[in-house]
Formats: sequence, C-alpha cells, structure tokens
Amino acid sequence: MKSHSYNRSLEYPNRVIELLIIRQKRKTMAIHIWPYDQPVELRVPMRCPWYDIESFLTSRHDWIYDSVEKLSKLHRERQPGYSELDVHYYLGDAYPLKLLKGSGNVLRENGYLNVYCQDIKSELKVSKQLDKFYKLNSLEIFKERLQACVREFPMDVEPQGLRVRKMKSRWGSCSQSGEICLNTMLVQKPLDAVDFVITHELCHLVHFNHNKHFYSLLDQALPKWRVYERLLSAKAQPFQHGLF
Repeated sequence: MKSHSYNRSLEYPNRVIELLIIRQKRKTMAIHIWPYDQPVELRVPMRCPWYDIESFLTSRHDWIYDSVEKLSKLHRERQPGYSELDVHYYLGDAYPLKLLKGSGNVLRENGYLNVYCQDIKSELKVSKQLDKFYKLNSLEIFKERLQACVREFPMDVEPQGLRVRKMKSRWGSCSQSGEICLNTMLVQKPLDAVDFVITHELCHLVHFNHNKHFYSLLDQALPKWRVYERLLSAKAQPFQHGLF
C-alpha cells in the first residue's frame, strides 16, 4: 500500500501551524514535530476514519501548540549577541567577535571574526555586517556542496536553481518547481550538517512530502542522516587557538 498525505492548518489565536496528515501502513496514530520549520506531521493508519483523526487532533491541540512554541523559544534563546567577544560560528567552529572601526567587512583572523564597522557600538550595524559575511560565504560553499551531493545522490536529480536567504527557523526548502533555498545561517554548521540539509531537499525533488518513500530515499542517499541532523542543534566546537 502506498502512503497518502493531506495538508491542513491548525489555527491558534496568535499563529497558524501547518499540518501534514500522512496515511500509511501502521496501527497507531503519532504526531511528529521537527526541530526546524517543517510542517507538523500526523501519521495515521491507512483506513483510519476521519472522525477518529479529528478527535485525536482535538485531544492534542494544546500539546501541539505548546511543543511548537517551546522549539521556537529554544531557537530564539540561542540567538547570539553582537558585542565584543560574543561568540558566533562558522562551519562548526566558534569564533569570538572583534569589533574594529573601518569600512564594512568581516574577516576570519587568528581565531576571531574581525568585524570592521563605522559604528562598533551599534549591534544592528554589526549584525548587518555579519549577515553580509554569512550570505556571501554561504552561497559559494552551498554551490560546491550542492554539486557534490548531486553527484553522490543515488538517482539522477536536477535542481532548478539555488538561492540563499536568512530564515528565522527553517534550514532549507524546496519549491514544487525544483528550486532549492538554503538558510544563510546554515553556514555556521559543520559541513556534514550542510550536506544533510541539501540531501534532504534533493529527496524532495523526488518525493515532495515526508512519506515513507521520502525517508527510504534519504536512508539510501545519506545512511548517517540522523547523526548529521543532530549537528543542527548541537553546540558548536570552540576554535582551537595556537594548534597547527
């Protein structure tokens, strides 16, 4: 039996939560809430009546909201500051900030991120310089990793373009036209995590929804994807000073 999926929304006073209902070969209903901005999944047996599904959702309506809010709050709490020696990350390593007066630029030097800015006391201006740094570097790195992941993918896939932008809670997305969009902040994570997100989106070129066929392909394309996924929420390793 093939799985079937249905999209719907759960409306709350201050937000709308996207929900994907997946009918598949199983005996029980289960809710899956993902660590980054993917739809909440409700997996149900193939022949489960709709009134049982609605009853199940109603009984867990508040729990879904609370769980999504906790993940959102956790993401907000992890946002770094933009003052001298505040720590930011690049490809899995931690770098303290050095704020220096000068024309807008960011350089990695001697284990620091040197941020050159006309007004080093303005966190807004410092953050904008860092955003430019991440966007510029992420595009170059993501293009390279996308090509590598496409070469290693177990079947022929052809993304219809790549773009990068800063997103609040989503690491990547794939449009129905086949364009892949990646979060510029993903460049803060280790390359294995980058490859996981890219491979995840490549699987969407074949299976747009998160059904059993999607995960079967992901297992085939990247057998260690569960390990790499955890890198997205793991604490970055500090940069090792003075080691060669």
